[in-house]
Amino acid sequence: MVNNKTKIIETIKLLLYKETPTLLEKLDFENENVFLEPLLFTYFNSKKDNLFSTQMLNEIMQGYFVEKESLQLKESFNKEEIAYVPDLGYHDRKCKKVDDILKIDEFEILKSSHPLLEKYFYEFYKGHIVNANPIHNSVWKENHNEVEQAILIIKEHLPEFYKELVFANKRIYLHDNPKILNFTSIETIGILYFYVLGKNNLIYFIEEIIHQASHNYLYYVMFNKEEFFKIDSLTTIMRDLTKQDWDYRNLYGAFHGLYTVTRRVECFDILLSKNVFSGREKHELLGRMADMFPRFQTGLELLSLDEVFNLKGKEMYLELTQKCQTILKKYEKLLKEFDLSHRDLDFRYDKFCLTNSFETFLEKDKQGFYNIN
Repeated sequence: MVNNKTKIIETIKLLLYKETPTLLEKLDFENENVFLEPLLFTYFNSKKDNLFSTQMLNEIMQGYFVEKESLQLKESFNKEEIAYVPDLGYHDRKCKKVDDILKIDEFEILKSSHPLLEKYFYEFYKGHIVNANPIHNSVWKENHNEVEQAILIIKEHLPEFYKELVFANKRIYLHDNPKILNFTSIETIGILYFYVLGKNNLIYFIEEIIHQASHNYLYYVMFNKEEFFKIDSLTTIMRDLTKQDWDYRNLYGAFHGLYTVTRRVECFDILLSKNVFSGREKHELLGRMADMFPRFQTGLELLSLDEVFNLKGKEMYLELTQKCQTILKKYEKLLKEFDLSHRDLDFRYDKFCLTNSFETFLEKDKQGFYNIN
């Protein structure tokens, strides 16, 4: 992963040099964080759309200048007339700062979206974009305290995963549109995007940080896809291989699904084994573990591995599969405890319905029924 990160940094440096060599002279060439700025990836990936000029590149990098200059802003203003500048904060049309950066440990909560990111927000259903320009509003104020709690729990109880989290992730954007499914993008690598509904979202945030952050980490691991796949993983659609009409995913996305399910199962198992939570929160975490069963084997197991994977990819697939199967087997009794037919894409707490009453759950938990050794 370190070597892949180095390759990405070298690529960004080369792109910067070709785009505007004078800008490169203003940056600390040895500071890798400068060249891992997510908006840099987004800018270069947006070149094909011709929506922004090189002025935008200068604007997003101003916070990284070795010698500070007067702020210049023109293209960075979003629908709220606010310009977010990495490392500098949020500014109005007069270049006056109106809000500061919000940091939580190693991460930043985005208080407002950036024009470069807007193309990645769309409503998606069964493989099709149903709304390419949906409305979404930041809800950082109402939720950043719980996000902080989630991050610190992960740091304390999941230290190995936390290293991966820090390695590949920088920012989190929280919004209010549940039709924009939680996502990451290799084109904005380092940013996590979550919708938030209601209150009491601690376990939800823990799951989604593990889930989406694992996508960003796997982008680094599988940077050279040809090392893992014999066929084009981006253009190969799963239904063409498995004959399951419902499966609109490409092969690369399906592998991401296996990886992110396995990482959640691993982390949930640690949290449950340590008895980190009790009551409502333990109930929800157990429900989310039960929800991993139908998400585990969803198509890759039907493939001819030697036709699809190179040795490196096959070994990784088999390792993930065995690990996930072994852990889930410990929790098979959960399938009789939760009615998952009521769950939907919200994944709200009340969707993880017990087959018995919550009072019965508390009594069984008190007796140690849900303790997994």
